[in-house]
Order: sequence, then structure tokens, then C-alpha cells
Amino acid sequence: MPKLDLIRWGYWLTFGWLFSIVLFRHFPGVDPAITGLFYVPGAGFPLGENAALNLLREVVWNAAIAVFLASGVAWWWVARRRSLWGRGFGGGKLAGLSNAGWRAIFATFLLGPGLIVNAWLKSFSGRARPANTELFGGTHQFTRAGDFSDQCASNCSFVSGEVAAGTALAVTVWFLTAAIPYRWLQQGLRALGGVVFAFVIFQRVATGRHFASDAIFAVLITASIAWIFVAAHRVAQAPQK
Repeated sequence: MPKLDLIRWGYWLTFGWLFSIVLFRHFPGVDPAITGLFYVPGAGFPLGENAALNLLREVVWNAAIAVFLASGVAWWWVARRRSLWGRGFGGGKLAGLSNAGWRAIFATFLLGPGLIVNAWLKSFSGRARPANTELFGGTHQFTRAGDFSDQCASNCSFVSGEVAAGTALAVTVWFLTAAIPYRWLQQGLRALGGVVFAFVIFQRVATGRHFASDAIFAVLITASIAWIFVAAHRVAQAPQK
């Protein structure tokens, strides 16, 4: 499990939640204002027809699925090695991560993009996607972030599954690079992960598929899950008095 300043990141997550709730709940006009930057009356969202952006989005989504499945296999493999040969064989790690690290990655994907985002919120929030609202050429009403409505039957806008998956990918990159001894390589890989993460947010908002709040809350949900697992592991490993 990588070493993280849990207090610092806990403060940032708390600030992110409070700021986002106040911003998007009390000033709902922020969402359509941001979306409007990419909307052309009569033409919709031109970037939504960009083949390169759509292809990259598919690549990132498929990569997230692959990493999710691989993390489950890695978790099982490290746990199996430890049970057969003990903690000392291979250091009880795979790619620099212990059983707890792979478990945290797998659980972050499963609970974040999987259950909370896609199985629950996107299925039942009822928030219409920007391109489907009356504000941007559609027929459905705009719904404030966090409100459940009847403007969408399934695969709805709140929150973004791709952004949640992109956040889980960024968490994975952060975990896997923690043991790299060369700082330049570590920072380079993390920067690349950050670029991919930022691209996913931009692509989903700029193409009219999600409001900015859909992306922000997807990040907060997934990052919070990862933080909880790291914190739980830290508490479990603390010496008992």
C-alpha cells in the first residue's frame, strides 16, 4: 500500500465535497453555463462528432475495464502466493503492490464506477444528459445536480461513469508508481495518468454527454472510496496499545 498523507488528502476531499455541493446545489446555473461553452445553436456539440476524441474515450474505457479485471486477478494471485509460500516468497507483492494494495484498487473500481455510479446513480438519478435537455436542443428538463427526477429512464447523466473509471485509473497509476525509485520516472508516469484523467473529463463535458457536476462528483465519489480503503488499511496495520 503506497504511503499517502491521509490527513492532507482527507482535508482536500472534504473541501472538494463541501465546495461542490454549495456550488452546484445553490448555483445550479453553473452547470449549463459551462456546458454552453461547447454548444453551437443549430449544430449541437461539434466535438461530439470528433472521431479521434470518441476513439480515445473508448480506449480509456476499455483500459479501465482491463485494469479492473487485472486488479482482481492480481489480488487473488498475491493472496494465493502468501497462503502457499508465506509472506517471504516474492515479498508478498506483485508489481510493487501488496495484497492490500491490489484489493484497494479492485474495490475502488467495483464500488465506485461499478456499483455506486453505474448500478445506482446512473440507473436511478433520472437526470437527462445535457444534449437531451431543452437548454441544448433536446426535449427534457434540466435537473439540478443531486436531485432525482424522471427526465431519463436509464444510463443517465448523474454521475459520469467514464470519469469515475478515469479516476480509478489515476488511483491505480498512483499506487503502482509509488515503489518506483526514480523520481523523474514516477512523476512522468503520474503526469501521464493526470493527462488521461483530464482528457476524460474534458471529453465528457465538451461533447454534451455530461454536465461539469457529473464529472466532479464522479471524481469525489471514486477518490473518497480509495481514501477510505487506504485509511482502513493504515488503521488495521497500526500497532495495538
